[in-house]
Amino acid sequence: MTGLGQQVPPAELTLRVSRDGGRTWGPTRVIPAVAPLVPLYTSEWPPCRCAPGVQRH
Repeated sequence: MTGLGQQVPPAELTLRVSRDGGRTWGPTRVIPAVAPLVPLYTSEWPPCRCAPGVQRH
């Protein structure tokens, strides 16, 4: 519980990202258990990869 009687929803996931091989880390991002998460539609990783034959600009 936080101050003023407000409740914080439980965390579904906490995430920190490093973009330099683990030397430094960005801030912690908390995904609450009540967030509307979208399921992955593919098992390929990364899920944002372009389809074969599609070129990025």
